[in-house]
Amino acid sequence: MTARTVSARLHHRSLLQPQEPAFWLFVLLIVYGAIHLADVLSQLSAVSRSGWALSWFLLAIYALPVFVLIYRLDLYEREPVSLALGAFAWGALAATALSLEAAGWDQVMAQAFGSDFSARWAPAITAPIVEETLKGAGVVLIYLIARDEVDDVMDGFVYGALCGLGFAVVEDVLYFMAAFGGTPAGVLEGFYVRVLSSGLYGHVLFTGLVGMAVGYVVTRREPVPLERRLLVAGGLCALATGGHALWNSPVLDLVPTAPIEGVEWLVMPLALAVKGLPFLLLVVAAVRLAHARERRWLDAALAAEVGLDGISVDELAALREPARRRAAVRAMHARAGRRAADLLRRLQREQINLAMVASRVARSDDPAVLAQRDHCRSLRDALAAMPGAASAAAGGAGG
Repeated sequence: MTARTVSARLHHRSLLQPQEPAFWLFVLLIVYGAIHLADVLSQLSAVSRSGWALSWFLLAIYALPVFVLIYRLDLYEREPVSLALGAFAWGALAATALSLEAAGWDQVMAQAFGSDFSARWAPAITAPIVEETLKGAGVVLIYLIARDEVDDVMDGFVYGALCGLGFAVVEDVLYFMAAFGGTPAGVLEGFYVRVLSSGLYGHVLFTGLVGMAVGYVVTRREPVPLERRLLVAGGLCALATGGHALWNSPVLDLVPTAPIEGVEWLVMPLALAVKGLPFLLLVVAAVRLAHARERRWLDAALAAEVGLDGISVDELAALREPARRRAAVRAMHARAGRRAADLLRRLQREQINLAMVASRVARSDDPAVLAQRDHCRSLRDALAAMPGAASAAAGGAGG
């Protein structure tokens, strides 16, 4: 068994998996969402062409760095770009379009409980359940398309948060053009209210938790009884839906009423933080716990490998911390050049793959482990043969 064969078994590495039925369902619903939203958005664009263009420009400025931040949250294995973009597209197109189709529940509630009750409480009762279910379905489909790419809670968070980001971008455009008037001035007001004042608290966090739930159910990092997985996943989904419901509800609604004037513009972010900041801190804590879980997994997976051909004590110490990994690569680049730095980066990636292989087999002498271990040794030997690489490796390991 070659290292390339091992790598192929470890990763799908692409959204394009035509042999999987889930792939075609994913594509079908993305296309449906694109067609449906094209009609809705084209009608709104007629309100103000300049406001329309400004909406997309401002949201691109917001979404791009948030996308990169979410993408880089996984400590050890970045998700395939095509799957990350697919998650974003699912939230932006499929989940948004299907949520619009489900808007009729608000009318049912109005008929049952009256228009005043519906106006105040329907966004908190119907929207969280419908939207988190539809966005979370995207994470489930991504898992069914590429099972090896969703193997723990942090993977689930990344895909869920990207689904939420895509949903938020399109929803914000709809709000800017419909609720805030669509003019450049209205778009700027909407951007201040929905992005600058509250952009840290919304769909990214809610669906990130739903993604964590999916990741925990399907995790292969540790043997956990299915009952416990489902219980924890149910708690995470309930927390996400409850946080979304609180955010949409009139409870703790301290936002100044329109028209907003003077100092009220400064009060708005503080008023929104009353609802949103505790939930943000909770999700940050959940991500930190997920990072600690990843480190424990790496340590356990490589415990029997340290000192063998695959990885040394110093290399594991650097591998555990992203900052130290980057410092080692920078030191290698400074002393031995870009090719050596690229090779070190590749060695680090293959050592993480070694941990994945070792954690999925029963014996340390399994052919897959032996092949991956030998592959890491060959990369290290090639790196050591480069002028200046040995001293750079020693300096980087100590950093």
